[in-house]
Amino acid sequence: MQRTVTNSTPWIVSNARMRSRRALLFPLLALGSAVLVTGCASAPKPAEVPSTPVQMAPPEPVAPAPTDGMTPAFTEAFAAADLRARSIAFYQQCVPTVARLRAAGRFGAAARAPRAIFCERDAEGVPIGGVFDVDSAFKAPRGLTAVRLDGDRPKYTGILDTAAIVSRAKLARDVNKVVTPVWAKLKRPFTVVPVTVASGTHEAWVIPRATRAGFFVMGGDAAYVSAATGVSQTVDHTKTWMQIALPARGQVRITSAEPSVAAVTDLASARYYTELGRDVTVTTAAATSTLVPGLDPTTGARVVWKHQPIR
Repeated sequence: MQRTVTNSTPWIVSNARMRSRRALLFPLLALGSAVLVTGCASAPKPAEVPSTPVQMAPPEPVAPAPTDGMTPAFTEAFAAADLRARSIAFYQQCVPTVARLRAAGRFGAAARAPRAIFCERDAEGVPIGGVFDVDSAFKAPRGLTAVRLDGDRPKYTGILDTAAIVSRAKLARDVNKVVTPVWAKLKRPFTVVPVTVASGTHEAWVIPRATRAGFFVMGGDAAYVSAATGVSQTVDHTKTWMQIALPARGQVRITSAEPSVAAVTDLASARYYTELGRDVTVTTAAATSTLVPGLDPTTGARVVWKHQPIR
């Protein structure tokens, strides 16, 4: 993460010797970054003293040294996992919202409205949700329309990357075909969530769902990317699947089975329940992480992670 350093206008004060003892100097810092020097009417204009422009501080590296006692490697890996978790938590809230809007006729007559749902944020972070249909070859979307998910749900009029929307939909369809037989045998419900990472690569995350009301799942997720022969698995946490009861009140404690950075599904659950007003902590063998109020300058989110290393 880069931090922009803003430099205030420098004071420039002439140290030239005045020829008259009666001369008075009044340095004035003007808003337009100019400094005016005035004196008695009889005093000559002071000689200008060359000044050196203030140099901008060099930008910080992408992964600055953490101040919470965690290693740079942990900080970087956690940020990458949390980026995915944030997308997944948003998707989990967006899809039901768009489904309700479609049923209410927001995208036209419900019976004729497109069936596929997509969710994303635009370049300015505006949450967007919409519907579309697509041909069996996933060449181009049909009937694509979207609304902003803030305010009164106005129609979204910005530019949409239709190729990316279709590509993510195809990847999610292909992953569903691959994992459904296996997960059905395990009797584990799931949702396939398409995610686009910082590099522009599309991933499909298989996020486990609880089999009982009032429960949630820790761990157990998996991730896939497109490959020449179909899809390729990049993450497999299916052996860590564990279902636990969600406390009716108080803090939600998520103990991740991962040794260092928590599983993406654990971070997504933390963000999801935090949005619902719960206090959540995520613990691994390396750290306890908590979402606390604060502004994330990278995402604009109103909560930030606070880490406490475990020695």
